[in-house]
Amino acid sequence: MFTAIKQSNGGPIPSQLGSFSSLIVLSLSDNFLNATIPTSLFDLRYLDTLLLQCDQLMGHIGQFKHNSLSYIDLSSNKLEGAIPSSVCNHKRLQVLDFSNNSFSGVIPHCLGNFNNYLLVLHLGMNNFQGSIPTSFSRDNSFRYLNFNGNQLGGRIPSSIAHCKNLEILDIGNNKIDDTFPFFLETITQLQVLVLPSNKLHGFLKGAIADCSFYELRILDMSNNSLSGTLPLDYFSSLKAMIVPDQNIGYMEASTASNTYQYFVHMAWKGWGIELIMIQTMFAKIDFSANKFTGTIPWSIGKLESLKQLDLSHNYLTGNISRLLGKLRNLESLDLSSNMLTGKIPIQLVNLIFLSFFRVSHNQLERRIPLGKQLDTFDSSSYEGNSGLCGFSLKKHVMMGKGSP
Repeated sequence: MFTAIKQSNGGPIPSQLGSFSSLIVLSLSDNFLNATIPTSLFDLRYLDTLLLQCDQLMGHIGQFKHNSLSYIDLSSNKLEGAIPSSVCNHKRLQVLDFSNNSFSGVIPHCLGNFNNYLLVLHLGMNNFQGSIPTSFSRDNSFRYLNFNGNQLGGRIPSSIAHCKNLEILDIGNNKIDDTFPFFLETITQLQVLVLPSNKLHGFLKGAIADCSFYELRILDMSNNSLSGTLPLDYFSSLKAMIVPDQNIGYMEASTASNTYQYFVHMAWKGWGIELIMIQTMFAKIDFSANKFTGTIPWSIGKLESLKQLDLSHNYLTGNISRLLGKLRNLESLDLSSNMLTGKIPIQLVNLIFLSFFRVSHNQLERRIPLGKQLDTFDSSSYEGNSGLCGFSLKKHVMMGKGSP
């Protein structure tokens, strides 16, 4: 039996649903439901899919009394309390999404190894404390792990390297105190690695092999305390960013009953967004707000798939490489608040998709190049460089003149 209710006027979930003993799929999402979840729903012996996302449900969730569920989505509600350990009784569970709630306490240790079917574990945007479970088994099937926006501390567990099918790992906006997790280079399917706003420290090293992060397309390590130079060969190993993907697809996990669209939290053109329906052709590097020194590696110019490059708020020196002009798909380039010198290379005129550009607060000099997208940016993109001159620095004055 399948039950779906749409466009409800709110109110509680009818407790009578718990008497539908043959119910297999229950979908009550986007209905403004504003009460607790009836405990009778957890008594349904044959329930396979439970979809209660994007309501206003509140309170604690009860103990799961049976083990039939394969898909649970309780995201974007007002639920609170701890995750009941009985969720690990569902040996066929493939998707578990408790994100965007007020759950708290420690993440159950069993979630790392209780079955071999779980593809998606999304616990982001809650109030979980403690550490990430260290119990990821060697025979797991995880493809998507998201712990973003909690209060998790400690280190990134090395057992995540056992997740050989992992495509997305998002641990941003926590209190992780660790060095960069080089052991993740062995996950050959990893496409998205999001680690911003933690307490990561130490140096980056060069690639350990030609296949290091071979499939990586999104790498965000912004707002940490990483230091040292940016290794030349590190970027040369990012093969998926070198050859643009011409096939327009979206990152997702398919189960027998549903398709789960992946999403991550990230900064885009100066704004924090939740990137929903991640295109397989999307590529980004964000190393902003760290303590990196030295020059910008010329090898970044090989990453022709890049749509965003953010190296702002570091201590980078030297010239802006003219090879950045080869990043023909780039839409956002931020090199502001460093100690870069020399001139802005004329080759940046070739970036015809560029819609966000900042080189402000450096030590750049000489005339700003003219042409194409560079003509669209005003003085805010260049301010704080006393040696720069050109039309763009005057534009805001000209545009600001009103009629008498």
